[in-house]
Amino acid sequence: MTGLVRKATLFAACGLMIAGVAMASVPSPANSVCPPCLSLVGNSAGITDPAGNFTVTVRDLANIPINNSLVVVDFSGCSGVVICTAQPGLTADCGTQTVRGFTGVGGTITMAIAGHGNNTGDTPPYNAPGCAKIYADGVLLCSVSVSIYDHDGNGLGPSDLAAFLGDFFGSQPLRSDYDCTGDLGPADLAQWLAVFFATTGGNGSPSNCPATSTQCAMVP
Repeated sequence: MTGLVRKATLFAACGLMIAGVAMASVPSPANSVCPPCLSLVGNSAGITDPAGNFTVTVRDLANIPINNSLVVVDFSGCSGVVICTAQPGLTADCGTQTVRGFTGVGGTITMAIAGHGNNTGDTPPYNAPGCAKIYADGVLLCSVSVSIYDHDGNGLGPSDLAAFLGDFFGSQPLRSDYDCTGDLGPADLAQWLAVFFATTGGNGSPSNCPATSTQCAMVP
């Protein structure tokens, strides 16, 4: 009988250890790190403009980084957004309006996502706050707002500045809120101009998948 008790105790302990290991690998929203917001940028010659870089860090319930975790950014709730099919280093899925990649050492992944909007100046459809959902291994880590540098899908130009000003003087600032404050101000204009002049100076990425064959359908 004592032997049976020992075996039962051993099996129970093993079960608890296995359960603990399994739980430890589950991403923890509380311990993981998300960006305050993200911006869609240009994609040219196989390079996505680093002005759009943001980093996600995935950690488990024990606050241990999870390497090779699948991070998915879901834009299906972001009205008026168009994501490119070509996402260097990442994978786009037009059917689900998502872009995904895997974390590396330290449980981190730095992403820059190419895309554009459908905005000519304070015109609908509008992005909702926190419209993009970021998941890790199927666990929702956070919801973030999305801004757009190329408002009309024709590369950065005067029309995009006009669209920015339309948002600035309008009531829906999130598409042009590049500094993640929830409102528009001089800092957002300065950031747009910095990307514009980098692009026109040959240091940025002016192309935003203008051809229908290189972009997903616009999120309604």
